[in-house]
Amino acid sequence: MATSAVSGQADTFIREKRRAQLIDATIAVIAEDGVTRATFVAIAARAGVSRGVINYHFADRPALLDAVVTHVYALGREMVEAPVEASTTAAGAISAMIVGSVEFYAAHIREMSALSSIFRSGDADASTRDARAEHTTELAKLTAILRRGQQTGEFRVFDTGVMATAVRATLDAAIGQIAAGSDPALLSREIDELFGAATRSEQR
Repeated sequence: MATSAVSGQADTFIREKRRAQLIDATIAVIAEDGVTRATFVAIAARAGVSRGVINYHFADRPALLDAVVTHVYALGREMVEAPVEASTTAAGAISAMIVGSVEFYAAHIREMSALSSIFRSGDADASTRDARAEHTTELAKLTAILRRGQQTGEFRVFDTGVMATAVRATLDAAIGQIAAGSDPALLSREIDELFGAATRSEQR
C-alpha cells in the first residue's frame, strides 16, 4: 500500500510538471507569435515533446487555452490578493491593488502579454474576458472596496461601477506600456496618485 501511494504521488507530480511545461510553452508561443499560431504542433515543438503528449494532458485546444488563462489569474491572485485583503482602509486596499498589479505585470509580462492576446484574439478556441468568472469576481471585489470607501467617508460620491471600470482599463493599458519598456515604478506611482485624487473625499 505504501509503495503504491508513493508511486501514485510520483505519477501525479510528473503529470503536474508536464502540464506546467505545456502551459509555459503555450504562453511563450502566444506572447511571441500570437494566438492564431499557437497550434498543438507549434506548442509541442516549443516544449520539445510530441503532439500526442499535449493530447494526453489536454482534451483539445480550448482546454489548453483555458488552462493558460486559469494559470495566469492564479499567479496574479498569489501576488496581489494578500496585500489588498490586509489593508485596513479602502484607500489602502485600492492602492495595494494598483501597485501590486503593476508589480505583477512587470514580473510576469510574458504571461500578461499572452493573456491579453487571448482575450483580444477573437479566436474560436479562446474565451473572452467578460465570460471569465475571474474577471467578474475581480471587478465585483474592486467595486465593493470603492463602495466601502464611500460608506466610511474616505471616498467622494461617484458611480462605483464606472470607477471600477476606469481602474481596470488603466491597468490594462499599463500592460502594454510595460511591454514597450515603460518604468513600472513610475507607472504604479502615477496610477496610484491618479485614482487617489479621483476617489478622495472632498472633506479630507
